[in-house]
Parts: sequence; structure tokens; C-alpha cells
Amino acid sequence: MTPLRVGPIVARAALLGFLGWLYGGDLARWVQAQTAEVAALSELPKWWLSLGGVAVTAGGAVVLAMAAARKKPSGWPPLRLLTIAAVSLLFFDFVVLSSRGSPISAEDRMLVAIHSLSDGASGAAAPQAVPRDPALLATFLDGLGPVPFFVHGERVAQWSVELRERCAGPSSEPGALAPGTLIYCVSVDRKQAWVSLVGTPQAQRFGPRAIVSVKDDWVGEVHVAPPEPAAAPDGTEEPVWDQPTPDDGP
Repeated sequence: MTPLRVGPIVARAALLGFLGWLYGGDLARWVQAQTAEVAALSELPKWWLSLGGVAVTAGGAVVLAMAAARKKPSGWPPLRLLTIAAVSLLFFDFVVLSSRGSPISAEDRMLVAIHSLSDGASGAAAPQAVPRDPALLATFLDGLGPVPFFVHGERVAQWSVELRERCAGPSSEPGALAPGTLIYCVSVDRKQAWVSLVGTPQAQRFGPRAIVSVKDDWVGEVHVAPPEPAAAPDGTEEPVWDQPTPDDGP
């Protein structure tokens, strides 16, 4: 076999390897999402597209083996058909379908949900206590977009909030709550609250239902509002005077 023939075969073999890795992996993730208790995915892989990619890979491998065994030229019709099929599949996936999908990862969606609730509650806090109305708390989740959790292959329908009181810190127990539930845990004195999320441990792609984490960015904190400025006897605010600046010289 001459080098002129080896080059096209190696290039097509690399293309088939990429297709197998991409669509074989997607198909494996789709199957795992059907059986896992919880899957943390922004979107579920499209099984029909994955099957198509695996089929093109398998058929292409047969064509490539025949071309190598029979020393067919690069212009052999089955080889050209293989290239057209592979490139068309990738174009449809990365240009047509990807333009309709969301670029936000599942992990980013989780973090946005946690901090949307904690920021909204902080903005509604009073000097005496943090907000504790579940209906009000739920409004801070409006517009978050789809929930990045699937239970046995079915996407969780919506975000939700669970109010817990008399807490000493963020909740680490999900109880019977569904993935996509944000636990709003209020301290005993009602001057602080913590937000944690029910999903998978450490935001793993597949796993049991659990609190994602109670560390770092995975916990939102809510505090009471600063006290209002004291009012003077006549109803105006007391002025706040800075300390006088000492003279630089005589």
C-alpha cells in the first residue's frame, strides 16, 4: 500500500475514532441516566442521535477494513459515502442541534439556583429577622430555567424550596426531598439562614439523592439587614460627623 493511500485511511480512521468516542459515550450516559437514582445533566443525550453515530462508526469500520484489505483508492465510492455520512452527522449535531441547546452546565445551574435564593432572601431581609415566608422564597427561583436533575431518565419538573427552622448551620440531610429542592435553613434567633441543594453528592454526574455539599460556594448565606440610622427627636436622621482633621500647621 502506497503512502498516498495510507493518509486517507488514517484520516478516516481518526474520524471514526472520534465518532465512536463521542456517540458511544453519549449512548452510555443516556443508558446510565435511565437506571441511576439521580443524574445531574444540563440535557439528556439524544438516544436516537447517539444510535445514529454508533451505527455510522460501526458501518464505517467495516468499509475502512475492506478498503485497506483490498487496497482501494481514496475515491472508492463507499469511502466517499463514509466521509459524507460522518461529516453530515457532526454538522447536524454541532451546528443545528447545539444552536438550540443551552451552553450552561448542570453545575453552573445548581450554583445559580443556590445564590439566586440566598441573594433574593438577603434583599428581602429586615433588621430583625431573615424572611421566612415559603411563598416569598419561591419567587426568588422564578426564571431559573430547567432543573438539571433527572430521576430514572425523567427531568425534575421544577425547582422548589423547603423551609427548616432552628438550624445551627446548613442542612446536610435531604430527608425525602426530591432533587432540585433548595433547603432554606433558619437559625434559632432568626437572624441568619443557610441555603443548600438536594442533588447528587459533590455534583457528581450520577449518584444517589443527597445534599450536594455544605462547603464553599455550595452554601448560600442570608443575614438580617443592617439597622436603620437613628432618628433625631425632630424626626430627621442624626447626622454622622467625621472626626476633625488635625491642622497641618499653625
